[in-house]
Amino acid sequence: MLHNRACKNAPGLRSRKRNLKPISCVFLALSLVFSITGCSGAGGSKAPSAKEDKIVTYGQPDDWANWKEMFAAFNKKYGSTHVDTDMSSAEEIQKFGAEKNNPVADTADIGMMWGPVAVSQGVTMGYKNANWDKIGDWAKDPDGNWFGTYVGVPVFLVNTDVVKDVPQSWNDLLKSEYKDMICIANPQTSGSGQNMVLAAAYALGGDITKVDASIDYFAKLQKEGNIKNISASVATLQKGEVPIYIVYDFLAKGYQEDLKGQANFKIVFPKEGSIWAPSALMINKWSPHPGLAKKFADFVSSDEGQAIFAEGHAHPIRYVEGNLKLPDDVKSELLPDSFYTNCGKPSEWNSVSPDEIAQKWGKEVLGQ
Repeated sequence: MLHNRACKNAPGLRSRKRNLKPISCVFLALSLVFSITGCSGAGGSKAPSAKEDKIVTYGQPDDWANWKEMFAAFNKKYGSTHVDTDMSSAEEIQKFGAEKNNPVADTADIGMMWGPVAVSQGVTMGYKNANWDKIGDWAKDPDGNWFGTYVGVPVFLVNTDVVKDVPQSWNDLLKSEYKDMICIANPQTSGSGQNMVLAAAYALGGDITKVDASIDYFAKLQKEGNIKNISASVATLQKGEVPIYIVYDFLAKGYQEDLKGQANFKIVFPKEGSIWAPSALMINKWSPHPGLAKKFADFVSSDEGQAIFAEGHAHPIRYVEGNLKLPDDVKSELLPDSFYTNCGKPSEWNSVSPDEIAQKWGKEVLGQ
């Protein structure tokens, strides 16, 4: 939701193409699509498949958040196959609606802020999975239209070969010694970048809805010249071209492990705090394989499915909730619990607009 982003070509990881278009343009596109196709009714003209042996997804490719192993286990259990097309949260919503008379996909991985948008566009199927009560209200739609699956936490990934005085806080990043050192995915075009803004809003103001405080903070970073205009990738991280990267914890751990022996990195949890930023699963209202889609929602939220996320370094949503016990070898794939000293659980997803963040970033951070 966790459904990323400007980090490219990470071994074993994925650069999710979250919000590839400027957000305001995306909403315009959504408005046009839904004004033409509509978003209500009993469903499209294509009847559900009589034999449900294939699940089709958007934004759930093999090399992100361990979806490859998730679908391998699911397909083995149910004798199914899987096909995915990677796309952004906004594109997923648009495609569900545009294809309603000839539906293609069954489920999609969506950023939490985009869940309420999907509901407002009427493209989701309300279904409360078999483990519904084990997922906190802060990370699910009350009517079952989406639910949190795994969580990313914005942290600092610091190249200690380049940065000798490792920053420990958001405020540390304002220091002049970090000029042209800090990389963040662009919140105009990246859902993960938007979650970095929310994390700073929580850390600096105790509330993710205090976006103005976060935008002011990043405007200062930009004015000081501390933000570096470069995309993070394996290559740029390896070469030391991205000294400090504000990024999800599970990506940071993946980079740290995959680049071991090539570059040295320290992962820092900012002392003012950060947030649990879940990705969510939504089922297409017009799913061509609704029975299989529901089984998948059950599987992803089960003990087995949740552990698969942990194997990819991402915190399962139920582990965050405290009702999932992980085997020691699986738990070792996560950063230690003691690392997360002040991590908020936002619930105001209906109160935060991706479009607003994108516009404010363009005008107040980049446009000063």
